[in-house]
Amino acid sequence: MNQTAGNMLSVFYSIFAILSLALTGCSLNRLAAKSTASIIDKGLPAIYREKDPQFAREALPANLKLMEVLLESDPGNQTLLLDAAMGFCGYGFMFIEDESETRASALYEKGAAYALKALALKGAVKEGSVSPLALDKNSAPAAFWHTFCRAAYVNLNRDNPDAVAELPKIMPVAERVAELTPAYYYNGSYAMLGTYNALLPRILGGNPEKAKLNFDKALQGAGADFLLNTYMSAKMYAVAAQDQDYFEKALNAILGAELKDDTARLPNEVAKIKAKKLLEKKDDLF
Repeated sequence: MNQTAGNMLSVFYSIFAILSLALTGCSLNRLAAKSTASIIDKGLPAIYREKDPQFAREALPANLKLMEVLLESDPGNQTLLLDAAMGFCGYGFMFIEDESETRASALYEKGAAYALKALALKGAVKEGSVSPLALDKNSAPAAFWHTFCRAAYVNLNRDNPDAVAELPKIMPVAERVAELTPAYYYNGSYAMLGTYNALLPRILGGNPEKAKLNFDKALQGAGADFLLNTYMSAKMYAVAAQDQDYFEKALNAILGAELKDDTARLPNEVAKIKAKKLLEKKDDLF
């Protein structure tokens, strides 16, 4: 072998070694991300059982950012994408929406984007939108959080025609999720359908009667003790229908409820805080 060929071979081996190390590093990063994501997913119930909403509020941003960091190394991690979607949507709804609609809207958009990535990996996205017919029980949870985030975004941006124009695409997905996994997240798809029918005035297609029917479904079985369902029924249906009696009874029921130490503890604690604030606005709403 001549010197030139030897030098070229040496360079080749050097490049191969560097690439091997880089690939090994990527694999190790992905493996570490998967392991950490599994720990986060299994540990989430500890957050949901938290009795102190302020403590949870202060802890959640760091956990959400950690999820984003891990997704940089493992962007196709379905568990992590779903947890991130749920985390950003839940954090925005529980803690930010009542203080800053702009910040909450940004959080909802971020959560929806993670859910859409998860759905795309499952083949449930067609031409940039979620396809209801492509959903199955495996993809329904990601579809739920995508719909939750988009519906929450629309609710905060009703004066934006582009946002409102999303509703015809959003709600068929919620209906499909209700068919596939009606009990998922405390009958959450029915609460979304109730919100949808209460979002708009009657002249634009709103239907308070349908809203109540869906909220009634949300408040049965798996959703019976989930106080955020009751809160949303008061905030959306009762206000849209101008049913002050329902409004007061629902919110007072939340305030008087005894809470269990289960995985609904944190959202139920938040529901009590939200119910008190909403009840104080009664005279402005009726």
